[in-house]
Amino acid sequence: MRKIYITIIAACGLLAMVTTGGCNSESNTYKGPDYVMFSAEEYNLGVIDSEEWFEIPISATRPAKHDRTIAVEVVALKSSAIEGYHYVLESNTLTIKAGELTTAARIRGLSDNLELDAAPNIALRLVLDEELIWEEYGIDTNIILHKCCKSDINAFTGWCKITSTWAMQYMGSDAVLAYTERDHKQDDVIIIKDMFYGGYDISVKLLNDSRLNPNIEMEDHVMGDTGEAFGTIYGNGELMMSQLMGSASFYSPCESYMVLYTTIYVENVGTVGNYVHILEWISDDEAERIMREGF
Repeated sequence: MRKIYITIIAACGLLAMVTTGGCNSESNTYKGPDYVMFSAEEYNLGVIDSEEWFEIPISATRPAKHDRTIAVEVVALKSSAIEGYHYVLESNTLTIKAGELTTAARIRGLSDNLELDAAPNIALRLVLDEELIWEEYGIDTNIILHKCCKSDINAFTGWCKITSTWAMQYMGSDAVLAYTERDHKQDDVIIIKDMFYGGYDISVKLLNDSRLNPNIEMEDHVMGDTGEAFGTIYGNGELMMSQLMGSASFYSPCESYMVLYTTIYVENVGTVGNYVHILEWISDDEAERIMREGF
């Protein structure tokens, strides 16, 4: 709601420059009280290294004719992140310049001190004169720090262990071993060679448009034949694998694993079921041990 409200104010200002109608029929400008607030109640920051600065926007509802200096404080009792260890706050004093509506607090996460299985938070509060506080939206925001890693497709090549509900149900084993390599004709695509059955490869695309939610795309593939899988030919004999609708398959650039949710079916016959496959990349030595000793 807070972000939407600030967006509406900005939109009204734009409309005032290009039309005679607008958010206020008399002057096309915001005439309400002067408030200052964080633009959103929560921010999730994906920290890859210790050099990147993140901006936490602060907005005013009306411009002033003079510079406005405001303070930002860390609310220690509501924070689990430690200043100077998990993060750096560039300054506790900020300025909204005359005639402007925004400024930003700048935070730098310290990646080396963040853990993958923890997401410490920073509770920030604006220190304002009482007349600038909009009680409905308050003066606080919560910032959550997530340790992230750059996506490197080479980390998803080589031997991988696939723990799969399909393998458990139809192959008599909790896991299988497969080899993966890059598809050099397509960026960010890996090929899982003979994923379950010899001669049938599966390709997946590693998306890197979100460091917090690195997802996977997969087209429909023939994963095997029904005769080998079930001992009987069904339909055209092709066992198909598609990405499960409504469940986001994902991968971890930091830990070199992926989780693939799929639907397995036979065209013009029906769906066999929905299955999950966890792929974990392992060393050549570990792969050799598994081939020699089993899982």
